[in-house]
This record gives sequence, structure tokens and C-alpha cells, in this order.
Amino acid sequence: MHKKMIEGALRQLSTDRANYFGDVANTLEKDARTEADANMAFSVLRDVMIDLPIYIDKSDLIDMLFDFIDKNHSGLRNVMYSPSFVHDPSIMRTVTGLFVHDVVNKTLEMAEAGDPDSPELSVHKLTWPYRETDVIDPDDEPEEWAAAVTKADNWDGVDRRASGVARIDDVAAENVRENVLDKERIREKIKDMKKQK
Repeated sequence: MHKKMIEGALRQLSTDRANYFGDVANTLEKDARTEADANMAFSVLRDVMIDLPIYIDKSDLIDMLFDFIDKNHSGLRNVMYSPSFVHDPSIMRTVTGLFVHDVVNKTLEMAEAGDPDSPELSVHKLTWPYRETDVIDPDDEPEEWAAAVTKADNWDGVDRRASGVARIDDVAAENVRENVLDKERIREKIKDMKKQK
């Protein structure tokens, strides 16, 4: 029944986030600890869903939620039963912001400890020996990019990278090469036109 409190908020989240917090809500609804403060637990969850990381184990998140409610029960109660909460539910964040802070700190601790369950993040990695194509942005420096791609294509040394997946996408590289060649053709035409005058 209390899960209905967050259904509207779940619909506004991305698919991954909605799935994660939907599972958290289902588990929370079945948790015996919810009986005492279900309204408070789901109110806190609804307020923080948009800001919390989604790769902490769901049971750990629920444990942290109940610890937070135990430690901040009076503050949460004061906010939830204040007349201003009816008109401005965002005042809940004055208390729930502490929960977001606690969860983010736990996430950082997991990352620093090298937790194998932490998510695969999008990271730009350089390998040694690096290629110039690793450090040049094709959008910002198309001519340097084309030169770097040409150099990489002509290189016949041993590829020390783990797999071919790390290589530049051939289609993108070809598109950049064509754009640079088009620019060179245009420059040549301009030179020819100037000579004809």
C-alpha cells in the first residue's frame, strides 16, 4: 500500500533508476521493520530517489535507510507534520539531504576500496605506449586527428593493447579523413580560382 506513495516519482525516473528503486520499494514493503514507520520510510525514499547512486546493494541501502530513520526520527517527524510540508514538500530535503550525503560517502568508500561490485563507469583510459588518437579530440582538432589516424594506420609495430576493441572506430576515422580531404579539395579550388583571376 505504501509503495503507491512513490509510484508517481518512479515514473519520472530513467528506466535503470526506476527499476532499481522499484525493486527497493518492493523489498522495503516486505521488510518487517517497515511496519513501525512505513509512511516515513517511503517518504524519505521518494524524496531521495532522484539523487542516490543506484549501484549500492539494495539490502544495504534499505539498512542504511532504517539506520537514518532511527537516528533522525524526530527531525523527520517535525518536518512531515509541519504545516509548511503540506505546501512545500521540498523542505523534507533539509533532513533527507543527510541521508543522500551518507549514501554518497558509502559509495566513495566502496570505490576507494576497489569494490568489485561497483559499476563500470565510462572512463577515458590511456595506455602505454599511447597513441596520439587517444589524446586528440576529432571535433576540436580535425586536422591533427586525421594526421594521428594516418600515423596509427601506418604503424606496423606490435600492438600492446589487450584487444582490438580499444582501437578507433574505423567508420568514425574514415569520416574524419573524408572531411579533412574535402577541406583540402576546397582549399585547392580556392587557390585555382585565385590564380585564374
